[in-house]
Amino acid sequence: GPAGFDYLQNAFSGHYGPPADAASSLPFTSSWLSSSKTDVEAEWREYNESVSSLELHPQGLPPVTLRTGGSVSRITMHSPASVGPGKEEPECKGERTDLLLRLGLLKLVSQIEGLKPETLPETLKLNLYRLRDVQCQVQRIVVISTSMLVLRQTLVTEQLVSDPSALESLVSQSTKRLSELVEKDAGIGLPEIVEAITELPDSNDVVVSLEKLRAKKEVVASMIAKSLRPGDAIFTCVSRVIYLAMRGAVLGGTRSKGRQLVEVALRRIGATLLTEKVIDAARVLIVLATVSACVHGVWYDNLLKDE
Repeated sequence: GPAGFDYLQNAFSGHYGPPADAASSLPFTSSWLSSSKTDVEAEWREYNESVSSLELHPQGLPPVTLRTGGSVSRITMHSPASVGPGKEEPECKGERTDLLLRLGLLKLVSQIEGLKPETLPETLKLNLYRLRDVQCQVQRIVVISTSMLVLRQTLVTEQLVSDPSALESLVSQSTKRLSELVEKDAGIGLPEIVEAITELPDSNDVVVSLEKLRAKKEVVASMIAKSLRPGDAIFTCVSRVIYLAMRGAVLGGTRSKGRQLVEVALRRIGATLLTEKVIDAARVLIVLATVSACVHGVWYDNLLKDE
């Protein structure tokens, strides 16, 4: 409440000085805002274009085409339409500070390198561990999505599934197993990932040849390892899709509009089952942006006043 914000403002002022001194006392915050401003107009325009295209093209962009010619099926299982347990957060209306904070936070957690306290904006230092948690969640989403793309490619090119519904059933099962695994152990290795997505009970009725799938484990492992390297085409593509999905929720909010934008983005890589994970990560960033605007708004205003 207001009393809490006043306390945080006073504590921040006691440590970093008054808002009038922001340019000299908050170098990392100033640099962060400046970097966020470089493409904020383009990001906002792209976001609004994606909102407009929802009505014209509800299925979104064409699916990702993989190196060997396979592609993600358009028949993808949707995540549950019901709202998750978290509080629903509002969309961004384009107000400058709110927009800069939301996009700035999104860019921070989208970095590959882990966030460091010594270079974090001064206004965000108390939220380092929250931001690290979101960064880890984003990276987990990238790993799961990439692994599912490789699994789809293997199943299709090796003709291991009988029809699209069988493919979606298997991918759904594998996504659930891998999601549970990475949530339990953030340090899992490639063997555990491959085991999670390829191991099925002998009684399964969706894979034509379970033995053939298991025989492809080394191939699957090699493809996932290559696709998770920064600079790899698949890694770049998946990372961009996850960024767009996150942007859709961070700017569109966690209600219907944001959820639709997330699903449209994730559908390109057959990852709509991860919609709730994206929404949960975006919800944290919206809350952090909102709270920081309330607590540090006068400092931000001083840093932005000459722009």
